[in-house]
Amino acid sequence: MEHPNSLRWLSAGAAASLLGMSVQAVRKACAAGRYTLETVKANGGSQYRILLSSLPQSARIRYWEQQGEEQALIDQRVFAERYEADPELAARVDAVLSSRRQNKARLSTETIPVTDWSGLESLSEKALAEAKRRHEIVCAFEALQKSGAPKMQCYQIMAEQHGESGTTVWRWFKQVKGLPRKEWLPALAPRWKGKAQCAEFSEDAWAFIKSEWGRQSQPSLAAVYRRCQQLAQQNGWDLPSVNTVERRINAEPAWWQVYVRQGKEALSQMYPAAQRDYSSLALHQMWVSDGRKADLFCRWPDGTISRPIVLGWLDVRTRMCLGYEVGRVENADLIRLAFRAAASNSKALPSEALLDNGRGYASKMLTGGQPTRYRFKVKEEDTPGILTLLGINVIWATPGHGQSKPIESWWRTVAQIDKRTEFQGAYCGNRPDAKPEEFDIKKAVPIEQYLSALKEDIAAYNLRPHRGDSMELSSPMSMYQQLAEHTVIRSPAAEQLRMCLLTAESVRLNEDHSVTILGNRYWTERMADLPNRGPYAVRFNPENASDPVSVYSGARFLCEAPLIAKTGFRDQEAAKTHTRARNQFVKAKKQEAHAFKQMNDALRWKLDGDVLVDTETGEVLNQDTLPTPKVVAPVRPTKNYAKNISEFKSTGSEMSSIDFQKAFERGIEKVTAISNGR
Repeated sequence: MEHPNSLRWLSAGAAASLLGMSVQAVRKACAAGRYTLETVKANGGSQYRILLSSLPQSARIRYWEQQGEEQALIDQRVFAERYEADPELAARVDAVLSSRRQNKARLSTETIPVTDWSGLESLSEKALAEAKRRHEIVCAFEALQKSGAPKMQCYQIMAEQHGESGTTVWRWFKQVKGLPRKEWLPALAPRWKGKAQCAEFSEDAWAFIKSEWGRQSQPSLAAVYRRCQQLAQQNGWDLPSVNTVERRINAEPAWWQVYVRQGKEALSQMYPAAQRDYSSLALHQMWVSDGRKADLFCRWPDGTISRPIVLGWLDVRTRMCLGYEVGRVENADLIRLAFRAAASNSKALPSEALLDNGRGYASKMLTGGQPTRYRFKVKEEDTPGILTLLGINVIWATPGHGQSKPIESWWRTVAQIDKRTEFQGAYCGNRPDAKPEEFDIKKAVPIEQYLSALKEDIAAYNLRPHRGDSMELSSPMSMYQQLAEHTVIRSPAAEQLRMCLLTAESVRLNEDHSVTILGNRYWTERMADLPNRGPYAVRFNPENASDPVSVYSGARFLCEAPLIAKTGFRDQEAAKTHTRARNQFVKAKKQEAHAFKQMNDALRWKLDGDVLVDTETGEVLNQDTLPTPKVVAPVRPTKNYAKNISEFKSTGSEMSSIDFQKAFERGIEKVTAISNGR
C-alpha cells in the first residue's frame, strides 16, 4: 500500500463517485478550475486526471477507506493461499475484488470488461468480434514472450502487426494477468456504452406524451407532440425534438406499447399458446361441438332465403366428424338433433362434451342439472337435460377464445364449401367489407344443393390425412378405426337415442291431473296417483303432437300419457265413450280404495302371544285373557294311543288328494266372498 502523501490522480468518474456527483458536474468543476488536474490522452481523446489531495476532506477519507478495505481483502487472500486456512475464502475475496474492479472500470473508462462467460451472450456481434481479436493478440504476445524475446520488444512487435499501440497491448495483457487462460476471452470482451447525451426532457412533458399516445384510439405521435408543444410553452417544459420523443417511445417495452394501444386481448396474444397432447385422450372420451353460419345464401323449401347454420359434433382424439345438422337457427333443437346423428352414426356416447357457452348449448333441455352451468338460474328441481341423463360431463369453453375449441380449425374445411363454383353469386363473403361484387341474393342456391356439397366435403375430410398432434398423418377415419379395435365404448340404447328426438318441458299438473303441452292435453290413469305439487319433466315429440308424452320426476320415469283428442260439439258417441271411460275409472278407484281400507283394518290388529294389541294405539284389547305361565311342566300321556292310530289307518278312511284339493278351493271361494262384502 502506497503512502498516503504520494500523488494520486483519479479519473473524472472515480472523483464523481467519491464526491457523490455526476461526471458532467465534475467536468464542469474541472473546467472552472476548482480542482488540481492534468489532461492526458486516452481512448482516442483527452481526459481529465484529478489530484486526490485537491478534493474535499470527506472525499479523501472515503477514498482511503475503500483502499484499506481492498488491501485487507488482498491480505486475507494471501493468508488463505499460504496457510490453506479456508479454501472458500480465496473465491469470496476474488468475487469482491472483481466487483470492485468492474466499478472502477465503469467509472474510469468507457469499456466495461465482462468477467464471466455468461456475459458474452449479451454482447453484440461487433463487441464479440473485438474480444476475439484482443484474445488472439494477447495469446500471440504470450507466445512471443515465452520464446525469449524482451517484453518491450514484444509490445512493439504486436503493435506493428495488429495496428495497435504498445500501451494498448500492455493494458490488455494486464487485464488477464493472474487469470486462468480459459477466462481470458470474457475478461478481454468490451462493453461499449454510448457517449451521446440525452436531450433535456421534463418529466411532466414525458408523462403527458405517454398518457396521450397510449390510448386505444391510437393517435399519431405527431398530433400528440403538437399538443404537447402548446402545453410546454405555457408550463415551461423542456421538450426535445419529435424524433427524440419517438426514440424514447420505441425504447419502452413492447408489451406496454401493445397493451396501451391495442388492449388486453392483444397483450394476451403475446403469451405463447398452450400445446395439447391429444394422445392422452381415448376414443370417445371427449366430443366437441359448435355451430357456424355459412357465408352463403340458400333457398329453403318454403321459399324463404337465409344463411344456413351448420352444427357439428367431432371426436377430439381422432378429429372425426361424427354427425352434423343444418338448420335456420342455432338452438337447442338443432343441437340435440345433431347429437343424435353423431350418437347414431358412431353407436357411442362420450364421457365428456366440450361445448360453446352459447344460449343454445346452455338450454336446460340439453344441460339441465349440470353443476357448472353459467347461464340461467340453476335450481334443484330443474329438468335434467339430455346430456345429464346420458351421464355426460359438460365442459364449457372460454367465451370469445376460439383456441379452447379444437373444432374451430375444422370450420376452415367447411368454409371452403361456400366458395365452390356452383355457388358463385350466392357467396356473400365472411365480412361486410369482403362481399364480392357478383353477389346477388336472387342467386341463392337451393338448400338441397348445399346439403349435397356439405355431405361430400365432410366425407372427403374424414378420409384425408391429418397433420394434427398425435395423428401421424393418418386420416380421421383411419385413426378412428385403429383406436376402435381396443377401446371400450359406451353404446347408447334405442330408448336413449329416441330420447334425443324429444323436447323436455317442466310443467305442473292441471286440476284434473292432466298436462298441457303446446295447447294439447295428455292424461293417463297413472297420473291420478301423482301429487299436484310437481313440477314434472314431460318429454314430447315437437314434430308430432299425437305421440304420447313421457312424464318424469327428475330422472325417474313415471308413465306415458296419450293425447286427449278433442271431440265434436254434437258428437254423442264420443260423449258416451267419454262417460263410460270416466265411470269405469271411478268404479275401479272406488273398489281399490275399499280393498285398501279392509287391508288396513286387518293389519291394525296384531296377536302378541295371547294378547291382542292395536298397532296404532298400543291398547290391549283382550283384557280378560290370563297371562301365559312362565314356568311350565310337560304333560306326558299315561295311555298308549299307538294301537288306535294304526287301526284308524287300516280302515282306509283317510281323505284322497283330489278331495282335499276340492275342499281347499271351496274354502278359498268363501274367504274371497267374505272379503268382498258378499
